[in-house]
Amino acid sequence: MAEAFLQIMLENLNCFIQGELGLVLGFKDEFEKLQSTFTTIQAVLQDAHRKQLKDKAIENWLQKLNAAAYEADDILDECKTEAPIIQKKNKYGCYHPNVITFRHKIGKRMKKIMEKLDAIAAERIKFHLDERTIERQVATRQTGFVLNEPQVYGRDKDKDEIVKILINNAQQLSVLPILGMGGLGKTCLAQMVFNDQRVTDHFHPKIWICVSEDFNEKRLIKEIVEFIEGRPLLGDMDLAPLQKKLQDLLNGKRYLLVLDDVWNEDQDKWAKLRQALKVGASGASVLTTTRLEKVGSIMATLQPNELSNLSQEDCWLLFMQCAFGHQEEMNHNLVAIGKVIVKKCGGVPLAAKTLGGILRFKREERQWEHVRDSEIWNLPQDESSILPALRLSYHHLPLDLRQCFSYCAVFPKDTKMEKENLISLWMAHGFLLSKGNLELEDVGNEVWNELYLRSFFQEIEVKYDRTYFKMHDLIHDLATSLFSASTSSSNVREINVEGYLHMMSIGFTEVVSSYSPLHLTKFVSLRVLNLSSIELKQLPSSIGDLVHLRYLNLSGSTMHSLPEQLCMLHNLQILDLHDCFSLSCLPNKTSKLCSLRNLLLNGCCALTCMPPKIGSLRCLKTLSHFVVGRKKGSQLDELRNLNLYGSISITQLERVKNDRDAKEANLSAKANLHSLSMSWDINEPRRYESEEVKVLEALKPHPNLTSLLITGFRGFRLPKWMNHSVLINVVSIAIKSCENCSCLPPFGELPCLESLVLHEGSAEVEYIDVDSGYTTRIRFPSLRKLIIDKFRNLKGLWKKEGEEQFPVLEEMEIEQCPVFVFPTLSSVKKLELVHWDKADATCFRSISNVNTLTSLSISSNKVTSLPEEMFKSLENLKDLEICFYNLEELPSSLASLNALKILELVSCGALESLPEEGVKRLTSLKELSIYDCKKIKCLPEGLQHLTELTILRIIQCPELTKRCKMGIGEDWHKISHVPYLRI
Repeated sequence: MAEAFLQIMLENLNCFIQGELGLVLGFKDEFEKLQSTFTTIQAVLQDAHRKQLKDKAIENWLQKLNAAAYEADDILDECKTEAPIIQKKNKYGCYHPNVITFRHKIGKRMKKIMEKLDAIAAERIKFHLDERTIERQVATRQTGFVLNEPQVYGRDKDKDEIVKILINNAQQLSVLPILGMGGLGKTCLAQMVFNDQRVTDHFHPKIWICVSEDFNEKRLIKEIVEFIEGRPLLGDMDLAPLQKKLQDLLNGKRYLLVLDDVWNEDQDKWAKLRQALKVGASGASVLTTTRLEKVGSIMATLQPNELSNLSQEDCWLLFMQCAFGHQEEMNHNLVAIGKVIVKKCGGVPLAAKTLGGILRFKREERQWEHVRDSEIWNLPQDESSILPALRLSYHHLPLDLRQCFSYCAVFPKDTKMEKENLISLWMAHGFLLSKGNLELEDVGNEVWNELYLRSFFQEIEVKYDRTYFKMHDLIHDLATSLFSASTSSSNVREINVEGYLHMMSIGFTEVVSSYSPLHLTKFVSLRVLNLSSIELKQLPSSIGDLVHLRYLNLSGSTMHSLPEQLCMLHNLQILDLHDCFSLSCLPNKTSKLCSLRNLLLNGCCALTCMPPKIGSLRCLKTLSHFVVGRKKGSQLDELRNLNLYGSISITQLERVKNDRDAKEANLSAKANLHSLSMSWDINEPRRYESEEVKVLEALKPHPNLTSLLITGFRGFRLPKWMNHSVLINVVSIAIKSCENCSCLPPFGELPCLESLVLHEGSAEVEYIDVDSGYTTRIRFPSLRKLIIDKFRNLKGLWKKEGEEQFPVLEEMEIEQCPVFVFPTLSSVKKLELVHWDKADATCFRSISNVNTLTSLSISSNKVTSLPEEMFKSLENLKDLEICFYNLEELPSSLASLNALKILELVSCGALESLPEEGVKRLTSLKELSIYDCKKIKCLPEGLQHLTELTILRIIQCPELTKRCKMGIGEDWHKISHVPYLRI
């Protein structure tokens, strides 16, 4: 890992030397010498990393180099921090007392580090290390078409699918990639396909080429020609005659070309080779194997085969084959240990072969237990083992990606990591290098995407605009194996308190058992300090001494305030204070945090205002919460020049005096702001309703907005910008406690709207959709979820007939809308009706208009009966929950629910019985739950005929509990056939 860190530091050194800061401080010569020494050492690093696995002395040398590099980086960081301050304040140049003091301090440290580095550079000579350029290593792996495995497990289905696709394909030149991480068996699968009799009968000729790193058109064409002719070409031919010879051999032929182990990401290189290959007959095909999704996307004309992990059973069979061979009798204790070992493999065939091979001739239990209890990277490895195979992926990474990948080892195995937080940590450690005008966050996003496309990350999941992912255990082992630096207080860059479960000690990252202010003075090189989720009531003033700190996480603490010394951290980039519920203010000099990029304040509900001049933080990209203040310097104009990303919640908008002040926020220019929440405190004194309308009109967002929340607005109408031209990309809208708005905006014309929440609306609103004059054939074209709460005069969803509405609506929740009547809806699957206390029979009867329902939940405290025909049309209903405290009987139409699988009766305090015929005909019922229905005296006889019923729960029903007592209860015969009972 040292080579990646060294490369980053050398680039920083170069920028420093070429800029003015080196001259200001007078250290240009020293930094040039430092650069020269590091460059000399860098030349042998690649060979050192290769040899350290077998040579402890080289490993120790690398550790000393790491420690020295960290120390040099600290010196450089302090110079970069101090130089602008000295340059700004000082007109006497290098003779100013501050400069003299700083130069003296740094000069002593520079001398000391140079002595260390000279010794390290001299020591390298005795190791006889080869000098080579640090870049992507050229793979030397060679593969052939002969299948050497005695038996292949778990790949027959993949093989058959690929064979069928290839022989049924009629394209002129089809390309089918096999994708997957190292060790999954891509080459093995390609060999199976290549040697399948159906493929042999269908294709002629068949050609196998191991491409590896060198994707050279001339070399590949030469090897293809030699494979077809079965002999080497004599002499060195130019490219043009080689192309001619290849096309003569392939012209009009339905051939199969396997390009194994492709790493080429250059689209032009592939295009040139493809052009030479496009002479075959219809159905000629290329099958390629690669670890890189980018390669697949460049080459593919057919859907790639993304190779999955082996099942636990197949992995065990492969392990047994390698560990036991053809032995018929196996030691049962070894088998038990072996099954635990196989879990380490994570479904990767090469890992099963590696671990099985290690144990091939070992039959003592302690030897097997050693493998079981060891991490894979600590076990003996040869060149064909799993870690060397995975290291190939690492060495193909560009240098600027290597450090970012290996850092992921600080997360424990199987951790669900958050992409955005990981990028912040990469930034804090200085792993991301600036690229032109790109923001560092964008550079980090590119790095993450590159690692994902190279199969280092998996199980990608997006929730609430955040991306979560995992690493395969073996990829995690690879990352961990790359750490050679031992931990000491001089090079620890990251501290996590033990209560924070998502980090581990490794290399420069340390998990400490408990928090103590002493940690702050002991670990002077800290870039990351994570004190989240501990009972932290006060942060010491010594926090200001951590001059290198970039990332400070105090989330979930119980602090009321932060020390002013925090504002001395001029390098701080991320300050995470989310869920600090007691925090009432930020330090007055927060505007001094000149490097701050992310200020995370979600859940800081006790904040009364923002610190003065927060708008001067020109690096700020994330400001998740902004409280409008009453004084100048803490009002909306502070947002004017901030280029904000992500989301922001603006509260206390009742303090905005007029629309001119609101316009100062400049929200319409914030193209990178995707989520916007605006709220007025309903308990604060208010201005005229007309003035609030003007304020909200002035807070028009940029059309890139995807999520909008408005709460507590007291204007008589919502703004005119809530239309299809401004909210064209909005996916989610919530309008809450806006009781004066007599009509709703034209939500139906928003093309991307998927979720709409309306809570506590005006008594004047009778329909959700309104006629705005904007002509569109389909209203609410993308809406999937609709929640409406407390609209006491809402009659329905739309008034105008004859238009197609809600074509993809799947989920509805209607609460306290007593006169609401359902129209005919063609796609709703889930419906929840809460507190329908004043609803009449018409409302309940209209539920039958939603005949696509599969899940229905209804509740009321006052309704005593339901209309008979209510359930008649719900033939698709599978899940029904009824919670009616005063319901006296269930409608007989319950019997028409032939598809019902789950029935729950909750707190039906007045219900005395279940309808005999209604229950008897619920032939699909699998679960019946009766909670807190104290008046039900017995179960219907028909229950014993429900053969599908597997779960019955009767809880807080004293009469039924007695009657259902096992063996002796009067109703026992009705339920004795049910496998799972909870009574």
